Amino acid sequence: MPKLILCVEDEHLSAEAVRRALNYAGYEVQTAATAAAALAAMQARRPDLVLLDLLLPDVNGYSFIDLLRDYEGLDQIPIVIVSGCASPEAQSLGRELGARGYLIKPFTAPELIECVNGVLGPKAQPAT
Repeated sequence: MPKLILCVEDEHLSAEAVRRALNYAGYEVQTAATAAAALAAMQARRPDLVLLDLLLPDVNGYSFIDLLRDYEGLDQIPIVIVSGCASPEAQSLGRELGARGYLIKPFTAPELIECVNGVLGPKAQPAT
């Protein structure tokens, strides 16, 4: 069974590009456009990894990471922040909150796949 990745991204075209790239790499991808939708999706089916945009319409990504601490089991899901903000401060704050990676937009499909594989580990990589 392929690993499930939840892409929390409010820009539809960006979410679809992530979905296509990761589907091609053998992952299952679910998308959510808001933090509320992401939380509901995570409670319905626990993903193996969350790709989290920082600028969401209902809450910022940092607050969402903090919110997950209140949900047993969800607080252990690895998170990779996906953002156009490349500042060292933003990346440092993400790491302090527990994010396992920080992918700066725009990125290529190979960069995305490499980042996901790096977080999930070699045994989690999809078979080709």
